[in-house]
Amino acid sequence: MTQEINQDQFETEVLAADLPVVLDFFSTECPPCEALAPKFSSLEEAFTGRVKFLKVFRQGNRALAEKLNVTGSPTLLFFRQGVEIGGRLSGEIKKSEIKAALEALLN
Repeated sequence: MTQEINQDQFETEVLAADLPVVLDFFSTECPPCEALAPKFSSLEEAFTGRVKFLKVFRQGNRALAEKLNVTGSPTLLFFRQGVEIGGRLSGEIKKSEIKAALEALLN
């Protein structure tokens, strides 16, 4: 199961992470978030040991969402060595889009 972090854990879990990180900002009662969850979980299994998968509850971490300019849910951000890289994904996200972004993150 994907680890959920809060804004206080962001620096250690994301910015100081040894592995590349994909960060999922989600909301409750959000159909696109619910649709994303099983895709996120299956890709987490496929990329175990190569990419760290984390979730952040957007409404509970408004300061972090604002700092990162995350305005909707779900929004996926990709980090390598503490720097956001690549394009963000948001809204109705396809599994193939996430997989392509993860592969780019690893190259």
